[in-house]
Amino acid sequence: MSHEEFIPLAERKHLREKQIKKHNIANILTHWFNAGAGALLVLTGLGILFSPRLGIVPDIWLEFVRNVFGGTANLITFHYTVGLIWMAVMTFNILVGFRKYFIPFARNRMMLDKDDIEWLKVKPLQMLGFVKDKPLPPQDAYNAGQKIYSYVVVVGALLIGFTGVIMTFHQLVPWPWLLQWALPVHFGAMGMIFAGWIIHVYMGAVFPEEKEAFFSMFTGKVSALYARLHHSKWYWRYVTEEAEWEDSVLEKGRQLQEEAAGAD
Repeated sequence: MSHEEFIPLAERKHLREKQIKKHNIANILTHWFNAGAGALLVLTGLGILFSPRLGIVPDIWLEFVRNVFGGTANLITFHYTVGLIWMAVMTFNILVGFRKYFIPFARNRMMLDKDDIEWLKVKPLQMLGFVKDKPLPPQDAYNAGQKIYSYVVVVGALLIGFTGVIMTFHQLVPWPWLLQWALPVHFGAMGMIFAGWIIHVYMGAVFPEEKEAFFSMFTGKVSALYARLHHSKWYWRYVTEEAEWEDSVLEKGRQLQEEAAGAD
C-alpha cells in the first residue's frame, strides 16, 4: 500500500462499503480489447516465429496452432489481420478522444512526480524482502509501477505497429535493411511488453493487496478503503472535489429558497 495510516475499524467498514469510480467504460473496453488482441498476437506470433529446431516453444504448441489454421500461411494471415484490426481500433480511439480524453488523462494521471520516484526506489526492495519498515510514499490514481509500464506499452505498441506494417506490406518496402531490422525490433518490442505483462497480471490478479485493482477493470469501481490505502493522493482529491460539489449544490439550493421567499 502507499503508506501506513491508522484507520479505526468503524471507519474502515464505512470506507469498504463506499465505492468510488476509477475507470469509465472507455477505459475498460480499451483495456480488455488490448488484452485480447495482445494474447492472440503473442500466441500466433510464437507459432510463426519459432522453428521446432530451436526448442524455445514446445513442439506441441507449434503443431497445434499450425494445424488449427491449416498451415503457416493461414497462421500468418490471421496474425497480421488481427494486428491491423488492433491498429485501426486504437488509432480511431486516439483520434476521436485525443484532446478530450488522452491528453487530460496523461497530464493528470500518468506524469511521474517526486513521490513516484521514491516509490520506484522503495517498492522493488520491499518485494525482494530487503526493506520492511519503510512506508511507501502516497500515490495517485495509478502508482509509479503502473505509470512506468504504461510508457513501456506506448513505446512498444508504436514499434510493434510500425514494424508490423513493414512486414505485412514488405513487397512495397524499397529498402531491404528496413525489412531486415523490422523482425528483431518487432520481436524485441513484444518481448518488452510481455515481460511487464507477466508482472502486471501477477500484481493485479494474484497479489492479494491488489485484487480490487483487477476487479475494477470489470466494474470500474474500487472501495474507498482501497483508494485511501493505495492511492491516497487520488482519494483525498476525490473527497475534496466531492465536498466542493456538495457545497455548491447546497449553496444553489439556498439561493433558490431565497429567491422563492423574495417572490412571495
